[in-house]
Amino acid sequence: MKAWWGRFSLRTRLAGAFGLLAAGALIFLLAIIARTLGLTSLEHGKILPSAIFALAAFFVGGWFVAGWCLTEISRIGQRINEKGSRPMPPELEGLAALLRREAQKRDRLLNELRRFTADASHELRTPLTAIRTVGEIALRKGQTDPAHLTETIGSMLEEAQRMNALVERLLRLARVESENLIIKPLDITVESNLIEWRDSVAVLAEEKGVRLRAEAQHDLHITTDRELLGDAVANLLHNAIEHAPPGSVVSLAGRESANDTIAIDVTDQGPGIAPEHHDRIFERFYRVDTARSRSEGGFGLGLCIAKTSVERLGGTINLRTTQANGTTFTITLAKRFIRQD
Repeated sequence: MKAWWGRFSLRTRLAGAFGLLAAGALIFLLAIIARTLGLTSLEHGKILPSAIFALAAFFVGGWFVAGWCLTEISRIGQRINEKGSRPMPPELEGLAALLRREAQKRDRLLNELRRFTADASHELRTPLTAIRTVGEIALRKGQTDPAHLTETIGSMLEEAQRMNALVERLLRLARVESENLIIKPLDITVESNLIEWRDSVAVLAEEKGVRLRAEAQHDLHITTDRELLGDAVANLLHNAIEHAPPGSVVSLAGRESANDTIAIDVTDQGPGIAPEHHDRIFERFYRVDTARSRSEGGFGLGLCIAKTSVERLGGTINLRTTQANGTTFTITLAKRFIRQD
């Protein structure tokens, strides 16, 4: 039925809908008359011809009404796209505001997609270019020295590992953002898990000369997805260690917060984050210090993964920073995970 009905124009379909509604109303009216006055009244009267005429009149009227409605909708679209246009009628202002919001949302998503594609392409091109350059130089010089060839292959493998790490990060982010992500809430002890997450980055902290500290209120429990929360905390710890000066302390603390929530703080003693970066700090591939992040192997995805993971758990992540005391990222989650359909 949809196939043949879809061949008609929108105006014809709307007019047909008006006609069918009128036909339904007339059939109902005729049924009442037949039950009240008897079928002979229908046979000897002019109700049936009148009904057919009314049905045709409703179809013709629906044709013009549908045309007017479609014209008004077209005008609304033009007014929304025009700058400095006349104000919308009060009855249509709500619809116009909804259309503007949807258009802005669409534009924002398209811009994010373009930026993501450009950034991902750039990040992947960098190690590929390095691999190609090192290989071409080795071939042009015709090096046969085993030591030099070993160094060349080592450089190529290093760039390949960097590219592989980026792909793994992108896949992790895609998994967290996926609508098919299965969240498995479990009751966990905050203190023991904070200690475990701290120990998971102990090697990195030792290489940077940074001391780690983890503490939490005793017998503090939370029902959440342990893997997602651990991923968020681990990314925040990596970020804190990378920006903390040697000899400083990165602390991980869990505490009970207001409104039956749990707060987890990750604090470093680094230089802090300037206010102009706060709004974009959680965006994909965004770096406060581009040169430093690239040299240390960062991709600008860790904070984005952390924020997305926390939001999938129904929580929030906030930033507090000062140049004197460093930066604190705070994860706030309900004690019991509430599944959102």
